[in-house]
Amino acid sequence: MTKKVIKFIQAQLNARGLEAGPVDGIMGPRTRSALDNVGGIPPDWSGKRKAVAFVQLVATEKKIETGKIDGYWGPQTEYAFDVLEHVIHLGEEPEIWRPEELPDNNPNDWPQQSIEDSFIAFYGNVGEHQTMIELPYPHRLSWDKRRIIHRFQCHKKVHDSLFRVLSRVLEAYRIEDIRHLRLDLWGGCFSIRKMRGGTRYSTHSWGISVDYDPEQNKLKWGRDRAAFARSEYDTWWRLWEEEGWVSLGRHRNFDWMHIQAAKL
Repeated sequence: MTKKVIKFIQAQLNARGLEAGPVDGIMGPRTRSALDNVGGIPPDWSGKRKAVAFVQLVATEKKIETGKIDGYWGPQTEYAFDVLEHVIHLGEEPEIWRPEELPDNNPNDWPQQSIEDSFIAFYGNVGEHQTMIELPYPHRLSWDKRRIIHRFQCHKKVHDSLFRVLSRVLEAYRIEDIRHLRLDLWGGCFSIRKMRGGTRYSTHSWGISVDYDPEQNKLKWGRDRAAFARSEYDTWWRLWEEEGWVSLGRHRNFDWMHIQAAKL
């Protein structure tokens, strides 16, 4: 957790009269004690987890989508924090930059995200028709790299395609290269939440989107900064696109972590 985030937490705690001490970016005993007095945060959580949960609570109060208040710093919490700072300093949410639309092939006939009727007809309602995918190679949680997972939840209609893509990734890259290129750093799939900066549900709410390596492919980063824009990932993208999955990074040059089974 950065000093910038801790300073934000301290300032917000002090504004609530919880006496977190100087706004110095140091998670000292007074800041920890103040976090202990925040309602809605389990007392047995670690100090760091309480701090993240507090950011999530503040975002929720400001009606900024942050997902479940779980005390884990994932891409949605990072996005919420960026919006929070903007709202508190300028009084309004920031505009999200969108580059020009680009054409896209769709060999698997995934529905178009923006046409709600046909999209719902294809996938059903939010949260329906979920299943577990057994992964061809182990994944690490992007927010806790010590934790290994071998399966995660996704929509039944994308299960087989997703398995084929990841199986081909394993064939194309050695497991050592997968880890080196951080193709095993999983940022989430099924999560019922609204789009970042929007009012409609994210495709994650149907379990038809996957995020990878959010730390090096942040929401607002374009080709000049995102790791997935580099040439060593060309095979990775070819394998996804041959199955019709869409990369927001490849098509719109933002949110390079995000891959979805829905046409733009």
